[in-house]
Amino acid sequence: MIGNSDYSFGVFAINAQCVMIGSPIGTMKLPPSLPISALSVSLIAQIHEHRGALRSMALLSPERLQALRYQATLESVGAGVRLGAAQLSDGEVSRLIGMLKQRQQYEQVNESGQVTRTEPSIKLNNSASAYDFSAELLTDYEIDELLMQQSSEVRVFNADEEQAAGYYESLHRVYEWVSLPTVREEHLHELHRTLLKHSKKDVWHAGKYKASANHRSFNNPDTGTRSSLPGANPLEAPDQLNNLLEWLQSEREHPTQHPLLTIAAFIAGFHAIRPYQDGNARMGLLLTRLLLLQSGYSQVAYASLEAQLERDRDAFYTALDRTLAGIHNAQPHWEPWTAFFLTALVDHARRLFSRLERDKEILSVLPKLSSDIVNLAREHGRVTMADAIRLTGSNRNTLKLHFRKLVHEGRLLRHGMGAGVWYQPR
Repeated sequence: MIGNSDYSFGVFAINAQCVMIGSPIGTMKLPPSLPISALSVSLIAQIHEHRGALRSMALLSPERLQALRYQATLESVGAGVRLGAAQLSDGEVSRLIGMLKQRQQYEQVNESGQVTRTEPSIKLNNSASAYDFSAELLTDYEIDELLMQQSSEVRVFNADEEQAAGYYESLHRVYEWVSLPTVREEHLHELHRTLLKHSKKDVWHAGKYKASANHRSFNNPDTGTRSSLPGANPLEAPDQLNNLLEWLQSEREHPTQHPLLTIAAFIAGFHAIRPYQDGNARMGLLLTRLLLLQSGYSQVAYASLEAQLERDRDAFYTALDRTLAGIHNAQPHWEPWTAFFLTALVDHARRLFSRLERDKEILSVLPKLSSDIVNLAREHGRVTMADAIRLTGSNRNTLKLHFRKLVHEGRLLRHGMGAGVWYQPR
């Protein structure tokens, strides 16, 4: 029996019995214990080694953790939709998130379901900085932000932005569900509705099982030919998905293997079923995050796993397709997918650890005042000129020089204009 927190990395026994998911024709078989190679054992050990090193994150301030999570969210939304057909830069995603937040502030839904709009209140800043006018030119970012503020209420999203808006809101739903004891069918439907809520063309099937076959073509790396990956029959998809969820819960209550292998198998099974008409790939990414967080791998909240998969996009799809191509066989070939999945998690953890170490090195070589400014931004998630004056006691003109250099070097991001300027850590 495998414990809940400590796992031995010996060779797991291979049980000949299989859990059958689906009908006798085109069934998918998930063995209670996936065959595990020496490579997978080594990768799991590396993941846990980095996981131990990342425990130092608990010493970071809540504000710094919030800043890391915001940056990871931004990167996850961009990479999550780009892994499909969308073409949005991280900068465009950042502006989109700003628009979504503004709409949430300006729109209030009353009990009858009607939407009412309220004008944003204007507060005067009575501090000395309010009268510190400067003749600096507006940056491109400031111009974009000003136009966004004026047009956010009437702006119509294009198809790519609709996907990104849905993915952003779905990420927040995932975080709300980390403590769920069981992942059920209704949770997946609700997540799918959230994912597609902004997409006008997908309203008819959001949160519903697929109504027609949704096979996917791919270049078979084993045969070199164009092949088709058939999803579950629409009539069988509900039973297959529920059987897969029951298998997941059984593995959680009575584990027969390391939880990372269970997650890898579940995600492959979900892709094999493709229970929804559209959005299955994005759902697979969201479910991967949810299951990892529920299993205690909290690092995925502070560095983007989607960005890691985007960097290895070709290897990602090739490994998944190779396993899916034989997932209905008597002995599915799990190794291509599990090896890639575990390798991606190793690289993901390594990148987060390197980033934290690099942050320490950067701060050690900066002038003390610049280092103090960056630390303020990281501790509070943002910093203003007034904050820096109050907390460092330094002269405004001196601080301006440090702020400008930090922005130029890419250590801080500047937002707003005039007296409303504030800075965000990268």
